[in-house]
Amino acid sequence: MASPTRQLSFDHAATNQKVVALTFDADMTFKMFNELKSGKIASWYNQRVIATLREEHVPATLFLAGLWIERYPAVTQDLSADPLFEIGNHSYSHPGFRSPCYGLGSVQKSNQAAEVQKADALLKKYATSYQNYFRFPGLCFGAGDVETIEAQGYTVIGGDVYGGDGFEKSPAKIVSNVLTHVRPGSIVILHMHGGPNAPETANALPNVISKLRLRGYTFVKVSDLLSISRSKD
Repeated sequence: MASPTRQLSFDHAATNQKVVALTFDADMTFKMFNELKSGKIASWYNQRVIATLREEHVPATLFLAGLWIERYPAVTQDLSADPLFEIGNHSYSHPGFRSPCYGLGSVQKSNQAAEVQKADALLKKYATSYQNYFRFPGLCFGAGDVETIEAQGYTVIGGDVYGGDGFEKSPAKIVSNVLTHVRPGSIVILHMHGGPNAPETANALPNVISKLRLRGYTFVKVSDLLSISRSKD
């Protein structure tokens, strides 16, 4: 994912400080949206994840897909008004910007900007505030895709620690994935839509938090890590 000349996405901060940013993606494809509409899936909002973050006073950066915002406008407003959280853009319908991408449908190059703009319009409508941060669905992208996103005034955010909570049935495995790879300045990628697509995130999260704290880590937002990086430039 890196070019020889520069990092395509911001994946971690170069620092010796024991700080870590937990990030949570709220995915929503048209398939997921229809499963909700038909009643096949009860909810694509994992409220227990947010409740745990609030109970533990852990700041986090949340990347919301536009279709998710359309389904949960009041939740979007509530989360964006909470100083504990900052909100980013996760595209409108969660397609792969590069194919193949974990079974996701792909978006044509000519429609990439619209995927960002449609989600941006929903953030403007429902979010109290949000950051111009974009995370690619499935982290499937190339240099040309980054240029498209940056042309919309967005900074591309990746991560260096994959929680691996997508479709994972073992909370212990998710905790292990995080603890094995975390380092000072890490960005941890997890999910907040729950359901069958991310069934154990809420069960893993208390252990992720407590074990990182035992290692001396403090939780920050992605914006804090960006500030650390910019202060070194």
